[in-house]
Amino acid sequence: MCLRSLHPLRMLLVSFCALFLVPITFSATAHAASNTSNAIQVTSQIDSVAFPKFIDFRLSAVDSSHTIVQAALYIASDDLTNSISNAPHNATFQHARTITIDYHDDISGNNFITPGTPMQYYWILQDSAGNTYTGSTQYFMLLDSRFSWQHLTQGQVTVNWYNRPQDFGQTLLADATSDINRISGVLGGGLLHPINLWVYETPNDFHGTLSPTSYEWVGGIAFPTLSEAFISVSGASGTTLIRDMPHELTHLVFHQLTAQGILAPTWFDEGLAVYNQQYHEPEMTARLDEALATHTLLRLSTISFNFPADADSAYLAYAQSWNLISYMYNTFGQPKMARMIQLMNNPNSDFSGDLTKAIGEDTLHLENQWRIFLHQSSVLTPADQPTATTQPLTVPPDQLPGTANSTEPLFVSVGVLLIIVPLLMIVFIIINERRKRRRVLVAQDAQRILAMTFSQPASIRNPSALPPSSWANGTKFSYSQPFPPPFPESTPGENTVYYSDFPSYKEYPQQGQQKQAPQE
Repeated sequence: MCLRSLHPLRMLLVSFCALFLVPITFSATAHAASNTSNAIQVTSQIDSVAFPKFIDFRLSAVDSSHTIVQAALYIASDDLTNSISNAPHNATFQHARTITIDYHDDISGNNFITPGTPMQYYWILQDSAGNTYTGSTQYFMLLDSRFSWQHLTQGQVTVNWYNRPQDFGQTLLADATSDINRISGVLGGGLLHPINLWVYETPNDFHGTLSPTSYEWVGGIAFPTLSEAFISVSGASGTTLIRDMPHELTHLVFHQLTAQGILAPTWFDEGLAVYNQQYHEPEMTARLDEALATHTLLRLSTISFNFPADADSAYLAYAQSWNLISYMYNTFGQPKMARMIQLMNNPNSDFSGDLTKAIGEDTLHLENQWRIFLHQSSVLTPADQPTATTQPLTVPPDQLPGTANSTEPLFVSVGVLLIIVPLLMIVFIIINERRKRRRVLVAQDAQRILAMTFSQPASIRNPSALPPSSWANGTKFSYSQPFPPPFPESTPGENTVYYSDFPSYKEYPQQGQQKQAPQE
């Protein structure tokens, strides 16, 4: 290859490198422009949290040539539920070449920040000559600094506790891991990211970690966007460990599985959480029974965005949400419920549509079906009833109602006759044969009787024909001729019945009785 041909290739390579180096160069120049002379140097910066009151920030800096006249602190948080915008907080300080700045950020009241929230901040300084300094971003997690926390981690689960021994934490971790596995089987999926479980010793300690706007009846809380939950557990054998912990863990698992979709209705979210509890207090069942007896169930539309502030109404909302989720699992089965949760992880779908795809019912008809199952009144109006829609006919016209084939009755009648007529003929033949047999039997009986009668001697038939010697003084003497005589032989072909002995006819009726025809 000649050197002349390499020249265009070298130019192309240089241009390609410049394409990547230019943005880096400008970026470095911009960052250095804020401190082109390295005049401002930060010697230290720290942050400290006094939850739930404030966060203190401290910065120390030195300018070798000019006076530092301006300082701004930029604070931001990663809590999507209570996001802190990256707005400047101007600090007041004594202008000098060497400065120490303290900034006090109030997080009480309306400025409340949830414990466990990831925080970030950086400083921007400027001196009298216009030199600027932009500090690197600092990160920390805002913790409940009232307690000295202990920690244990297994897999994607971390448990945090205080004032209790190590074996208590081990029990927490084992139970939490077991709950996660069981919940994952119910929902059809498990954790996708690490979570934190913060366990408080007393209800008062727990309520101190909540926002001032939280409801007083709250016994546990989960923050899915922070992948953390807070509960209060008095002891390893308490019911809260088998009630509140699986409840809040269900929220975390469920929201990770549906993070890409829209928020689920509150009744569905909370109903799943109560459904996965290993303990349900009798009072919750009693509250539901009371509502059923008085027909005062809450409509789902009223508990889709939040639960009532009133403790009793909120308790009913939890109870009936649990009952509805139980009904759904029992009626439609776990596979369809898991499919439902999978469909919810789609930002382009809505809850009622996902419900229809998974179980075949939209929200309104599901609510109505469930209420009828509980012997409650229907919630459907005439407008909600399904209406008939015109569909193209797919059956032959001659089979449509009112247009049946005119030959059909004729075929049916002929078929019926073909069945009935042979049956009648069979019955007629049977009856006729029976009559013939009776006639034959009667004729045979008559022939036999006549044969017996005419075969006797005249003296037997007429006593006056006897010889006179057989009478003495009016006395009749016996006749010695054998009686009865043998039957005459019958001519072949005649219907003659042979009897072995005459006395066998004693079964026939005597005089004064009627003879009955022989039975078959």
